[in-house]
Amino acid sequence: MGNVGTMPVSIWGPFAGYGTRGRHVSWLINEQGERADGLRDAVAARFQRREIPRATVQPVKLVRQGVLVDTRPYFLIRRGLTTAGLYIARFGQDLFVSQVTYFKGPISSMRVLILVAALLFALIYPVVYNDAFSQVGVSLFGGVGGNLSNLMFLTCCLGPIYLVDWLALGILTLFSGYKYLAEKDVLAALRVSPNEFDVDDTVALEKSVEQTVREALDAVGIEQRLMPQAAEYGFRRRLI
Repeated sequence: MGNVGTMPVSIWGPFAGYGTRGRHVSWLINEQGERADGLRDAVAARFQRREIPRATVQPVKLVRQGVLVDTRPYFLIRRGLTTAGLYIARFGQDLFVSQVTYFKGPISSMRVLILVAALLFALIYPVVYNDAFSQVGVSLFGGVGGNLSNLMFLTCCLGPIYLVDWLALGILTLFSGYKYLAEKDVLAALRVSPNEFDVDDTVALEKSVEQTVREALDAVGIEQRLMPQAAEYGFRRRLI
C-alpha cells in the first residue's frame, strides 16, 4: 500500500500539526495498479504547471502514530490555513487515490486579549495587594495614614477573581499541553472555527487538487470517468 519504510516510534499521527480533519475521499480504480508510479510523476508535473495561487506543493513521507510504524509518500498542498494531503498507491492490481483536507483555525484576537488580560491581572494583583497591606500595617502600628477599605476590596472582591484567574490559567496550560501531545498544536485553545472565506478557500483548494489528479490520469492512459468527481466539498458539518 505504498509503504516506503518504517520508523521505530512516532509520537504524533501523520497529520499532527495541520489542524482538524475535514473532507476525506478516496477512489479505487480497477486493474490500474501498475500505473501508480507513473500517475504520481504526472501529478507532480501537473502541479508545477497548474500553479495553484498562493499554494505550495511538497512531497513528504508521513509517519503513522505508534511503535514500528510505516511511512507513506504524500503530496502536501498548503494554501493559507488549509492543507490537502494527496496519496497515490498501488493496492494489489488496483490503483488507490486518497485525498484528505486539514484546516488549522485562525487565532482569535479576542481570545488573545482575554489571555493577556488574565496574565496581567495574575501578575499585577499581588503587587497591588501587598502595597495596600503594607499601608494598612503602617496605619495601624505607626500612625501613618492607610486605607483599610482598599485592602478589604482587594481581599473580598478581587481575591476570588484572582484565584479563579489562576485556576483558568492552570486549566489552559494543561489543555495546551494535552493538545500539543495529541495534535502538536499548543495554541489550539486560541483558535476559532472557519468562516465563510475559509470555507471558500478550502473548497477551491480541494477542487484544484482533485482536478489536477483527474487531468494527470489522461497522461498515463486512464479515463477520467473512472475517477468521478467527489459528491461533497468543504468541512461545514465536520469542523463546526
